[in-house]
Amino acid sequence: MDSESCINAISSKVNENLGLKVVSHPHPNMVLWINASALEVKQQCLVPVDFNFYKDNIWCDVISMDSGQIILGRSWLYDKDVTMYDRSNVSI
Repeated sequence: MDSESCINAISSKVNENLGLKVVSHPHPNMVLWINASALEVKQQCLVPVDFNFYKDNIWCDVISMDSGQIILGRSWLYDKDVTMYDRSNVSI
């Protein structure tokens, strides 16, 4: 998980290996990436996740990346009120 990202993304290679169904992105866009290159986002897929007692399906943009397999961004963390390292992700 990358708490600085504003998108949910999955590597195109991981997506191929998992055999997840890819659909056209309803709002194609460009993503500025780690090395300042821009990646075109044309596809997305529904990714099943299972963290101990939490299960969900998350829409992820399918992009070519080598920095990780799946990135769940800030919007997912806050929408789901995720707790990491036994700390809440909200300010008190």
